[in-house]
Amino acid sequence: MSIVSGHVGLRARHVLAVVACALCMLVPAAAYADSFEMPAVGIHATVQPDGTLAVTETRTFEFDDDINGVYWTIPTSQNEQGVDSSVQISDVSVAEDGATIPFAPAQSAEAGESGVYTVSTSEDGLELKVFTPQEDGDTAQVTVSYRMTGAVMAWVDTAELYWQFVGPDWEEDSCDVELTVDFAGASASSASDGSSLHAWAHGPLDGTVAIDEAAHAVRCAVPRVHEGEFAEVRVAFPVSWVPTLQASAEIRLDKILDEEQAWAEEANARREQARTVLAAGSVAQVGLPALFLAIIGYLKFTRGRSPKPVFQETYFRDVPSADHPAVIATFMDDGDVPNRAFVATLMKLTDDRVISLDVQTIEEDGLFGTKQRDEYRLHLVDRDAATDPIDRAALDLYFGDVADGVTEIRFDQMKDAAADDAEGYNDRVENMKAEIRAALETRMLVRTDGGSFKAVAVGIAAALFIASLVFFFATDLANLPAFIISTALLVVAVVVAMTYRVYSQEGVELRERCEALKRWLEDFTRLNEAVPGDLVLWNKLLVMAVALGVSDEVLRQLADAVPRDLREDAYGGYYYPIYWWCYPHGRLHAPTHEMNEVQTASMAEVATSLDSSGAGTGGGFSVGGGGGVGGGGGGTF
Repeated sequence: MSIVSGHVGLRARHVLAVVACALCMLVPAAAYADSFEMPAVGIHATVQPDGTLAVTETRTFEFDDDINGVYWTIPTSQNEQGVDSSVQISDVSVAEDGATIPFAPAQSAEAGESGVYTVSTSEDGLELKVFTPQEDGDTAQVTVSYRMTGAVMAWVDTAELYWQFVGPDWEEDSCDVELTVDFAGASASSASDGSSLHAWAHGPLDGTVAIDEAAHAVRCAVPRVHEGEFAEVRVAFPVSWVPTLQASAEIRLDKILDEEQAWAEEANARREQARTVLAAGSVAQVGLPALFLAIIGYLKFTRGRSPKPVFQETYFRDVPSADHPAVIATFMDDGDVPNRAFVATLMKLTDDRVISLDVQTIEEDGLFGTKQRDEYRLHLVDRDAATDPIDRAALDLYFGDVADGVTEIRFDQMKDAAADDAEGYNDRVENMKAEIRAALETRMLVRTDGGSFKAVAVGIAAALFIASLVFFFATDLANLPAFIISTALLVVAVVVAMTYRVYSQEGVELRERCEALKRWLEDFTRLNEAVPGDLVLWNKLLVMAVALGVSDEVLRQLADAVPRDLREDAYGGYYYPIYWWCYPHGRLHAPTHEMNEVQTASMAEVATSLDSSGAGTGGGFSVGGGGGVGGGGGGTF
């Protein structure tokens, strides 16, 4: 008995397909899904005493599109003895929703018909169409029974089955393929001619073939036969099992054994080569990202180091610089303008008495009459008092320009404005961001933000990831741990690269002071320190607290630290309008919280509006083969 093995290894078109898939992950493109999948294929074939092969094939189809039916193509060809093969369909049935429905043959059928099948023949073979309309999401099992001649040959010393049970012309991959071949004449024969049962298979190298001697059967299993590939079985068995099949006078078994041994050796060599490639590739798959991470880390912690700050204190108890609060917020966010920059700007304008804040009660018609709700409202008090370009850009954002004549706006109206004129609102937001970034740029607090370094790092990481992904799929997902590790290393490398930023000495000092100020503000109530006597300074620190990102609760505690009689008059009004921002009012959250949500919602409205226009003893499969009759393919129509 000889050992089996099989199929073609890695093929260029599969690698190219994986590359295309990987690139689609990086570049937006329209995606077109396949119309069906075949998750399971079961085939049972019985060799009859006259050499006819009786086949029952059941394929499970999962549809992700509307179709009229499925089809099979079974080519006819000459076998190794020069005899033409033939195919005759005997039965078709479809099982779905727990019921099996036999289909009737028809001379012709139209799209949309159901319960019938048609068979057309030509010089090249046979086409079977099964009319079973299906919708997206449906699953059906289609069973086809047919009889084939020419797949079995009788020789003077052996009989031979040589048959492609899965052909290369299927539109999609055939998954979880299982084949059983048995012999109707085996029980009636004593096999006294000395021949034995040998089996081989050709196709994917991860397929297996086994002989069940007790049952006189051969079993093949293939996890996946890709479209464009085939799976083929070759069985040498006693000629006495096909007593009525005319035998050739040619000796055949030695030739079969020699061919299969050569193909098995080639397949085993390919397997060993694949193992070597897998081992070397896995080392590179992990080693290259690890080396890349090491280089990124080295550059980050050598060339990417900022000067050491002179300021080393835990706390800082003053305004860290004369910069606008929005500039401070952006600086601490590494150049990105956060929502709190807008909130801090409005607080500064309130503290400067350019604008004021109050609550407006609104009456609305409801299902059961009118109802009231409260909304925060901004008033424009003195536009001319705003001299900073950032402040003027903020007034233009929320109140429009002077010609618009708007002097008040509620928080809920800001979101409406963003929805009604997304492009104009976005332009005003970008104008304010540009003013903030320009002010930050003139300070020269950052020597380099590492833009080129980051771009190169991301490009290399993307290339390594695509290479790793290609290798992972090209080796049929053989080394998942290596792929996971390589991906993790690349992610870490990119994260480290994104932190590449070199500050000037002044930038380092400002950053240390800001972090120390934030620590002091957050720890203020725990430290039991007294509020500075200069309330004007304290009010500016409240604005700075928001710019640095303290929580609403901490902001309220900082406001509470000022004695009530120093911040409120006898009627509950505020001496300093900045305190309007620090407390909840009625059922409303604190304005800082509400404004942050308004800013987020407004930009979401802008984004939405702008986007919408846009040896025969069993073993593995072997290479070679292709000489068996049958094959073909199929798909949907």
